[in-house]
Amino acid sequence: SAFDSRMLAWRRHLYRKCDALVAPSESSAQGLREQRMNYDIDIWSRGVDRTIFDPSNRDLAWRREQGFLDNDAVVGFTGRLVMEKGLDVFADTIDLLERRRVAHKVLIVGEGPARAWFESRLPQAKFVGFQGGADLGRAVASMDVFFNPSVTEAFGNVTLEAMASGVPVVAAMATGAQSLVEDRVTGRLITPGAIQHYADALQSYCTQPDLRAEHGAAGERRSLDFSWDAINQVVADTYIRLIRQHDAWAMSKR
Repeated sequence: SAFDSRMLAWRRHLYRKCDALVAPSESSAQGLREQRMNYDIDIWSRGVDRTIFDPSNRDLAWRREQGFLDNDAVVGFTGRLVMEKGLDVFADTIDLLERRRVAHKVLIVGEGPARAWFESRLPQAKFVGFQGGADLGRAVASMDVFFNPSVTEAFGNVTLEAMASGVPVVAAMATGAQSLVEDRVTGRLITPGAIQHYADALQSYCTQPDLRAEHGAAGERRSLDFSWDAINQVVADTYIRLIRQHDAWAMSKR
């Protein structure tokens, strides 16, 4: 639309005044390049707190309190319970697992205006509400597979948190997840909205504990790249480079 074109032109005018841009993921950076926003773009992703998100925080006693057996395959979700997180896709996929008679349980962590709708769609799921800090880390590590069908994440904190917790991820092939999940190595990337393919991926993890363990361990190794020191060094290096460029330009004008 004309409005969208004007907004795009305004953003391009603004971003081109910058000496450099930093984006939360490579896929976000590529989008900025394709829109010709700027050509000096680095990645400033987000980190994960490994004191909170770690496989050691898995708690079988807590799982039992939620009604899960030790050998249950628990499909989990964490995040704000709003429809734009793909809750309808999540529920439709779980319905398909039910129809296929795939043994599984569902754990939902979070609050939001769509909670009542989500609970009515998934009456068999365990909703534990908002969890923070160590409680959140325990809940995520106590899942067996993390299912994130959202296509609205610029980075995907929840996906990284699951990976750091040693949990394989089934996610939408969208901006945030594509920068984190390696398909068939640390999880599965699925075409957004493809219910059957989501169900296929979840079924593989629910029925193959060895595959869960392999991909979960690979995800944890990948999460080590996201230490806060390494991530913030990118921004520091960008500033240092720009300062040196400006100093060199000033010297050339003397």
